[in-house]
Amino acid sequence: MTLKTKNGPYLVAFLVIIYIFFAMMNKLDWSFTKTIEIGKEGVKFNNPVLSVSFYFLALILTYILPPDWKHRIIYLRWVHPLPGSRVFSELLDKDERISQNELIEKYGELPISPNDQNRLWYKIYKQKQTDEVVLNSHGRWLLFRDMFAILIIVLVPSSVFTFWNAGIKNGAVYTIISLFVLIALWISARNAGERFVCNVLAR
Repeated sequence: MTLKTKNGPYLVAFLVIIYIFFAMMNKLDWSFTKTIEIGKEGVKFNNPVLSVSFYFLALILTYILPPDWKHRIIYLRWVHPLPGSRVFSELLDKDERISQNELIEKYGELPISPNDQNRLWYKIYKQKQTDEVVLNSHGRWLLFRDMFAILIIVLVPSSVFTFWNAGIKNGAVYTIISLFVLIALWISARNAGERFVCNVLAR
């Protein structure tokens, strides 16, 4: 079973939680037997099927979205966004568990260019990818990354809909809370990714 498969239930649970929050803020009817009503007052979305479908579409889009785009957004770097591309030049000194001298003795002079850094890091990772600590940290990194991607995909359309459908107050509350969660996931994803690459060198 791959790490993405293991993370699947957690991503679905996260999707359900953020959808419930969205539905509560918009006071959506939970009866799937009702339909969309078009009357003098305009269009009323009494059936949650469309909104549920949109949220699960976001989950699909998360898997379709190229990983490089997720990494660029999380690390705010267009070129060489992965932490493995700067693990020897930046992250190594921040982790007291890692001995630079031992790495030099084993792998020779440590690379400087981002491509070479990531290449050497990946070589080391392939040797330790079944280590339990490495597996767990890799899984957390992928989970936070994909949770962040899901929320960033649904945030704007969900906020716009909530402002339009539920008013300024509910729209503002929904947007502010969602942004706080998004920032928390962004920080968690950044930290988890950096921790993952350092765990590979520390094991």
